[in-house]
Amino acid sequence: MWDRCPATAAALERVPGLCLGDMPFGSAFFSTLRPGAAIKPHYAPCNLRVRCHLPLLVPEPEKCGIRVADETRQWEPGRCLLFDDAFEHEVWNRGAQERVVLLFDVWHYELSADEIVSIQAMFREVEAIRDARQAATST
Repeated sequence: MWDRCPATAAALERVPGLCLGDMPFGSAFFSTLRPGAAIKPHYAPCNLRVRCHLPLLVPEPEKCGIRVADETRQWEPGRCLLFDDAFEHEVWNRGAQERVVLLFDVWHYELSADEIVSIQAMFREVEAIRDARQAATST
């Protein structure tokens, strides 16, 4: 996205707490949902992040929705929808037009700055161990 969408990338780089690259499951991408499509219930592997959906194209908001745990919402133009995706969630588009959101992750608001630094260090260490094992097996 950074190469193909420089304005979006620049805007994301100004988001406080953005966790791209800080852990293996921090993301930023455009999420499209075609008419009649749905994403089945699922959940994240942990609750280190909060997922943000910034609606870009929701032509039929009353026909598109998201359920997180026992709460159902629709996307509202110009308003971010934030949720802890460690809770079961699903989305649907029962309309006749495509829905598009910019999806990105920020560090969970209950984590302290010290905890985030420790988590980042842990993931760097895991990556270094994995890289060392790969190098040892490729020789």
